[in-house]
Formats: sequence, C-alpha cells, structure tokens
Amino acid sequence: MSTAVELAQKHWNDTPLYYSEAYRYSMYPWLHEAAEFDGHCGERVLEIGCGTGSDLLQFARSGACAVGIDIADGQIELARERVGNAATVIKATATDLPFEDRSFDYVYSHGVLHHIDNPQRVVREIMRVLVPGGHFSIHVYSLFSYAALRARLRYGGRWRLYVENSTAPVRIDLYTKFSLCRLFPVPITVTKREAPFLEKWFGWFLIVKGQRPGSALSRPRPA
Repeated sequence: MSTAVELAQKHWNDTPLYYSEAYRYSMYPWLHEAAEFDGHCGERVLEIGCGTGSDLLQFARSGACAVGIDIADGQIELARERVGNAATVIKATATDLPFEDRSFDYVYSHGVLHHIDNPQRVVREIMRVLVPGGHFSIHVYSLFSYAALRARLRYGGRWRLYVENSTAPVRIDLYTKFSLCRLFPVPITVTKREAPFLEKWFGWFLIVKGQRPGSALSRPRPA
C-alpha cells in the first residue's frame, strides 16, 4: 500500500495544480486576508506545500524573505518558473523540515496538513523552526462543511476522489476545532472560510492561527 507521501507525490506530479493568480484568488477571495500576504515585510516566511508558487510569490512581492517547500517535482518546477529569483523553492517534506531551529518568523500552509498521515510531527516541526513569538497560519479541510456533505451525497463512499484536482487517490483527513486544539501544543484560534452561505458554520476551510511562546523581542532579525 502506498504511503501518504507517495500518494501525494504521484497525484501532483501527474496533475500539477497550476492556476493563474487571477483565477486562484477569484476562487479564494478570502485568502489574502487569511494568509496575511501583506503582513510580513522584512520577515522570513516559510510556506509548507507551496504547490506551483502563487501564494509564495505574494509573500515575496510584499517584501518577505520567502521560502517554499513541496514534495512533487512537477509542482516544484512550475513554482520555480513562477517565482524566479523572488523566492526560494526547495524539495522537502513537512515532517522533516531541512532548516535550523528558529529559522522563520512566520509559517504558512494552505491545504496540505490534511494530506499527511503524521500531523503531530508536522506541528512539532513548525514549532521548532519558528522563532520565539513567531506566528503560523495553517488551513485544513473541515469535517462539518457544506463541501464535504455535498461530495458525500453526490459520490457516496468514493467522495474523497473528487475533492482535489484529479481523481488520483490521495489521503484526505477532515478536522474539527476540537481535534485541532488537541493537535497544536499552544493556544490557537480557529475560524471557517469558504461557503456560499453561513460561512461561520459550514465553511470548507478551517483557518488555524497561533504563535510560538516567547517574546518577539528575542527574535534574531532577518539577514
């Protein structure tokens, strides 16, 4: 049986998720605010699962020293073409980040953690590479959402095959505020986004925000 990493690599190597910036942010008009693209000028930003680089480029344009990782060679190639010299793209896994402790002021990840079978290790890595006082914004699929219900009603037991950009199998876990509070070792805020109505209750994405304990005054400044 293929591992979650192997499934993800094959899925996005075979069908890289490449959208124009205009199309992506018309799909997710709330993403600029949730991701805080404009809020980290002069900071070191890590994107876990940068895909084809659209979000990574937004951080770089806003003045961040932006680094993205991904596990799919096809997406990495497209991301590097998109960002050019504006940001750095590295092949790496979220469970074993190739960075020293306290390397980043901000860690961001959109739609990645729910594809990973060891989320506890990912969270430990996020906390490790953040500086004291550093923040994170992690976006995952919600168990209680209109999108999950609609997919179940339409496709039955095979609904997970119709969530992503192709029907190639990939691991998908659904989260709740309770399960996320148990997963993260620090206080977090959890909000819902993306729903045609009653977003607060039925949104498809859970937006998880938190901070590594410690004073921001103790952060080593970006080089």
